Amino acid sequence: MAGTILSARLIRTRRPGFTIFEALLDDGTGSIRLVFFNQPYLARVLSEGRRVWVFGSPEPATRGRRGLVLQNPQYEPDDGAGDPLSVGRVVPIYRKLPGLPPRTRRRLAARLLDELGDRLPDRLPPELARRLGLPPLAAALREAHFPGSAGGPAEPGPWTGRTSPHLARLVLEEFLELQVALARRRAERTAVAAPRLAADDAIRDRLRAVLPFPLTGAQRRAIREIGEDLRSGRPMRRLLQGDVGSGKTIVAVLSAVLAAECGFQTAFMAPTEILAEQHARQIFERLGKTRFVPALLTGRVRGRHRTTLLDQLAGGRIDLLVGTHALLETPVAFHRIGLIVIDEQHRFGVAQRAALAGKGAGTEGLVPHLLVLSATPIPRSLALTLYGDLDVSTLDEKPPGRTPIETRVLAESERPRVFSEIGREIAAGGQAYVVVPLIEESDKIEAAAVEKHAEAVRKALPGRRVGVVHGRMAPEEREKTMAEFTGGRLDVLAATTVIEVGVDVPNASYMTVENAERFGLAQLHQLRGRVGRGARPSRCVFLVGRGASPESRERLAVLSRTDDGFVVAEEDLARRGPGDFLGTRQSGLPLFRVADLVRDGALLATAREEGARLVASGEDAPFREPLFLRASSLPPAD
Repeated sequence: MAGTILSARLIRTRRPGFTIFEALLDDGTGSIRLVFFNQPYLARVLSEGRRVWVFGSPEPATRGRRGLVLQNPQYEPDDGAGDPLSVGRVVPIYRKLPGLPPRTRRRLAARLLDELGDRLPDRLPPELARRLGLPPLAAALREAHFPGSAGGPAEPGPWTGRTSPHLARLVLEEFLELQVALARRRAERTAVAAPRLAADDAIRDRLRAVLPFPLTGAQRRAIREIGEDLRSGRPMRRLLQGDVGSGKTIVAVLSAVLAAECGFQTAFMAPTEILAEQHARQIFERLGKTRFVPALLTGRVRGRHRTTLLDQLAGGRIDLLVGTHALLETPVAFHRIGLIVIDEQHRFGVAQRAALAGKGAGTEGLVPHLLVLSATPIPRSLALTLYGDLDVSTLDEKPPGRTPIETRVLAESERPRVFSEIGREIAAGGQAYVVVPLIEESDKIEAAAVEKHAEAVRKALPGRRVGVVHGRMAPEEREKTMAEFTGGRLDVLAATTVIEVGVDVPNASYMTVENAERFGLAQLHQLRGRVGRGARPSRCVFLVGRGASPESRERLAVLSRTDDGFVVAEEDLARRGPGDFLGTRQSGLPLFRVADLVRDGALLATAREEGARLVASGEDAPFREPLFLRASSLPPAD
């Protein structure tokens, strides 16, 4: 309502520092009392005779007074310039900024839009805007700040439901800016040369000899896609993603063998020593059937052994080097690198990936191919954002022999029952994992937590052999324990999430995860993938702490309904958002102002297609500047 202040007074109470400001507002049909607490400056703003807009919920007056009262209503002085900006209308909720209240920000937005809105560049191709029914940029921004001011409905529904064409215009603009940049990067990649790695019939026969089992249809499709890249003469940049146990490693090994057949070396980098050692065992077994020489380089390789290995690598006598971050160190030099494979690549930063790629720069003027692997299925919307400059191959089939995993979510009070089940599983010839989360950001507490829980397992299962693995163990001790578990000399392995990826023990058929509510769905799915790798029927139990919320329990129920990693990943992304889905190590995720990767997937796909077209046709110049321009870079007014 709008009215005139008939009277106003500031009341100082007996309580130190506590004030009451009262004003009587008349709108021509009657009067209402306004009451504000601890805002003495209003005596200057809402002075007698001042016209003002107010918004609030009226209440009956108390203490014997008659009429209605508004307590701490929103207000806005009526300067005669038109409708109010902050009251009596739908307003956006701005992120809090110290010293800049929302009312001030709305005034600034209104002024900027009045003075500069019509001078903003309309970068969206007119045909695309017409086809999608999208308004001009200036109109979209006006509606974003002041719904109803540029032809849209003056109600919040289209914005909160994300159906507004004005919101779609801003989202597409933001997505296009990113996708054009990624398309440029892809175009730049095709401008340089890479080794031509092509297989003739003889090489194909030798590649088949490496295979330990028949390939799935998805693996054959991925190999065809990778093969096309490798023989193109342009640098491959491909993401190979697949669910737990989908067979990514053998696809990477075949690619490395092809590189070696063509006279080039391969670097295979993993994020942890455990995973690097696991890959090394598998790769050494596969390459044992060939004439090619693999090697393992981690922080444990020191002294003369390390010097000899690096000399052999630089001299071209090592064909495939598996390692951790040690591959990035300065003394590591390849003789003729043609392929780089990075496993669990979301655990590496952009700079680390570039540093490894740089190891091959300048080799005969050729840029090495890059194949990145991910056992965490990435939802399509996230893949188009994070890896928009990569081509994507997906393994959506599991190799023969993988057994379904029965999954249950139980309260931690059911732990004795779970221990009894583990005992019966061991008696039947199986083995079990017991996973304990990292409760505090402390290495000592990590070790203490898993050791303490291992003692509880030993007491519950007397006579059973229980081992412990965590990230603070000496590598030699950790490898020894893992070898004992793999060889069946341990019945139970109590571990932290160091076993999340790369651990392959076909006889392990039972897993329980403590405090499962502390994990994301994608990580729990990864952990679950450590069982069900052999012929034994497998079970996984997620124990939930007493303090877990109903929302956490409902979220975990997703895992009991499906073992499809892509379904789990989509659910995890929708519930936690892209930042938490990827974890704190992923620093390359763009921060969007208005776009939502989960809910705006269709617009993201449109932006990728349009971005590629704009770059290919040379029409991408308008997107070389960011959407939010400096005032000095705006075109001059007419």
